[in-house]
Amino acid sequence: MLVADSISGSLVPSPVPFPSFTQQAAMRISTPTLGGLRLALLLAGGLLAAPAAFGQNKYQVAGEAILDKLNTKFYNANKQLYVEQLDGNENVIVERGGVSYVWPASHMLRALRYGALENPAKYTARLKSYAYALDQYRQNGKYASDIVPGADPLYDDNAIVGLALMDAYQQVLPTETGLLDRSLIGLNYCLGARDANWGVPQKEAELGWGKFYSQATILPALHCALLAKDNTDPKYLDIAKGYYDRINNVSWRLRDGSTNLINQFSFNNNGAWSLSGHNENGGGYRAYQTTPDIQLALRLYQRTGDSRYLDDATVMANACLRQWYTPGKGVSEISFWGGSDMVEMLVDFYEVDHDAKWLDAARNIVDYLIDYGRDQLGYYPGSYNDSDGTWNLDRRYLFPGSIQMMGQACAAAAILRVAQVTAATPLATTSAAAKAAGFEVLPNPVANRLTLYTTRNLTGGNVTILNTLGQTVLTAPVAANTLDVSALAPGVYTVSWLSGEQHLTKRFIKQAE
Repeated sequence: MLVADSISGSLVPSPVPFPSFTQQAAMRISTPTLGGLRLALLLAGGLLAAPAAFGQNKYQVAGEAILDKLNTKFYNANKQLYVEQLDGNENVIVERGGVSYVWPASHMLRALRYGALENPAKYTARLKSYAYALDQYRQNGKYASDIVPGADPLYDDNAIVGLALMDAYQQVLPTETGLLDRSLIGLNYCLGARDANWGVPQKEAELGWGKFYSQATILPALHCALLAKDNTDPKYLDIAKGYYDRINNVSWRLRDGSTNLINQFSFNNNGAWSLSGHNENGGGYRAYQTTPDIQLALRLYQRTGDSRYLDDATVMANACLRQWYTPGKGVSEISFWGGSDMVEMLVDFYEVDHDAKWLDAARNIVDYLIDYGRDQLGYYPGSYNDSDGTWNLDRRYLFPGSIQMMGQACAAAAILRVAQVTAATPLATTSAAAKAAGFEVLPNPVANRLTLYTTRNLTGGNVTILNTLGQTVLTAPVAANTLDVSALAPGVYTVSWLSGEQHLTKRFIKQAE
């Protein structure tokens, strides 16, 4: 079909939207059927190379598809880092030091972490090399915003990188203590800047302003809550709890008492709290300010058992859904300003209280993103503008003028996060059915004996345990629902049960005895 070009008025081929994964699975690709242009576009997007087969996890397929594009199109092999953006012909736009700013780099690290959790053999080595390659951003004992010498450090950048390194260490590479050490660089830079009210600004030039910047305080608090999991020193839990009380004290104005959402920043001016100061106003919500506060509440609930944290997390999560989520229409938020964070928070919540409501919303958001959010080259939104960057837009007919790495990394992270909790769920299975056929392993972390819990009869099947490199370290027929894992080295493992067409998978952490 030919249509008039909106700029030149000449006739050009009409763009063709990407089919959904359900449609792809039903398609039989042939040149006569699809037509040359459409086939070329679909192949260029890399999305028909690995369609979701019947019973296959479509989220893993979609997540790995965009992660692989990142690894081939955006990767600077000389520096072992990723570039900031491509032009509309998928050529690298060379700028500054030839790589991205550190903020996009932190999102890329998150995407690789979820890739390694979902497909250890394919992505673990790249995750490890990339995590250490981030050293190139370090200047004067902290992470600078760029690798160019003299680039300014930002407190929120250090908080984000430190947390991303911590997650990579705890979830995928627990023997790489060098990553733990590097995560503490970002954390300690923020904690060392606290004023009398524990406020931390965004920039060093703002020290002494009484500024309480959301990302520079909430993310370090969450980092401390993660450290408290395996650390006997009570200081980390005390910091996490102390920050939570301050952040969520509505008189401090960071949290809005009527909406239960987090503002960008607040000020303490001579003992009085306000959203205004130094000719700035911190009012206004982006989802990436509230979602980590919810995750902090969930971690504190897990560490302390205090139900007030879970209750408060529920209030804030519902507030986020009301503000940004429309069922069947995605989220009205930009990927790196909260789209990806919304999905990760919802899945985290589901893993804590097992309420299918959270998983349903996360899957619904990602379903819309996969089916409607990709442009003609197969890329997801990356713009900083709400008009063309949010996750509730139909972008199937768009040819991008440029492609931002950060938007792709956020999409990969969100999609693969959903893949984690739907690994044993066929495409047509509802969340209620998935929950009914759930598979849990306890205790997790485990030192000696691992117990498998499921509604299915495990007897007669076989159990296999893989390490993070995808290597089989244990395989045995199932005679009971417990496994002796005492001989395994400390680390992250995947246990799989297989019997005929039935397949269940779960990750667990082996800790030292």
